[in-house]
Amino acid sequence: MQQLLAFMKKEFLTIWSDKKSRMTIIVPPLVQLVLFSFAVTLQVKNVSIGVLDRDNTPQSRSIIRSLKFNKTFIHVYRLKNKQQLKSYIDTQKIIAAVSIAQGFARDILLHKPASIQVIADGRKSNTAQITKEYIQMAALEQYPNPYAGAIVTRNWFNPNLINFWWIVPSLIGTLSMIIAVLLTSLSVARERELGTFDQMLVAPLSTLTLLMGKILPPLIISILEATFIFVVAVTLFKVPFLGSVWILYIGLVSFLFSIVGLGLFISSISKTQQQGVLGAFILVVPYVLMSGFATPVENMPSWLIPMTNFVSLKYFLILLKGVFLKNISLHVALSLIYPMLLLGFTSLIFAGWFFRKKVT
Repeated sequence: MQQLLAFMKKEFLTIWSDKKSRMTIIVPPLVQLVLFSFAVTLQVKNVSIGVLDRDNTPQSRSIIRSLKFNKTFIHVYRLKNKQQLKSYIDTQKIIAAVSIAQGFARDILLHKPASIQVIADGRKSNTAQITKEYIQMAALEQYPNPYAGAIVTRNWFNPNLINFWWIVPSLIGTLSMIIAVLLTSLSVARERELGTFDQMLVAPLSTLTLLMGKILPPLIISILEATFIFVVAVTLFKVPFLGSVWILYIGLVSFLFSIVGLGLFISSISKTQQQGVLGAFILVVPYVLMSGFATPVENMPSWLIPMTNFVSLKYFLILLKGVFLKNISLHVALSLIYPMLLLGFTSLIFAGWFFRKKVT
């Protein structure tokens, strides 16, 4: 134990004295926390649309008035003809156009189905789809469908669909993962680059002590980084925390445990710190994309979904949102923690075998 503590102290001092590692710990989490919190959003705001009103009646003008007073649309252009509509969409001046045909008011007065056409820019498929829904909602506010029942929408766990409530808790997982992977992937590569790897091998330390000494410091630092983001989420972004702190940290340690083994493997096959950083980003990008961070896992191709079961970040993001917004029970949390521990032991055994091979 004394050897392990001494080796860990040496690792902490090495990380802090190395400029690259120190910058990795301090700068990226702060910058990414701000950028991701405000930049990553699935909401549609400040978009421009056009309206081609060929009916020009009080009924059609009420639709236009409803669109103008909708906070989603920053500009509502009055279009003169189809050619102008096509030009505005081609040049991306508008994301969608509303076309109101002649006879719109007549159909409403005769209690016939009255419809409007929405032409959207498919080059921005997600924005166009959401914009279309906003236009439909604005139209239904003026002339609800008499054949449909009243639709009352209620959002559980995030009633007002506040963007910070889902993005900031997810950053606890993604940013702590990046820190853990980077620090671990640089550890052995740094020793080789500085020429101290051979000195480490002749030290009177067992392979297990070397392995734990390389893993525990990045793990502890990543936990501290996650704690900082957690405090910022609750105090600054006012994200409600309804669950148990113990469940959160058990899940956090299990998740980071599954990550440091991968980082150690990357570091073992890297000869320079630059290779270690590149290897870390090769791992991080698919991990984030396949975790459900930005898009639901269910929306992925059927052949890709089974591969996400090997991505521990997927389980941790579910646990984070459950602990923050839903107050999940320990039983539910354990069903997410077990896969992370299994992946952690697997990656650690594999990384340990490779590390021992390098040592011997």
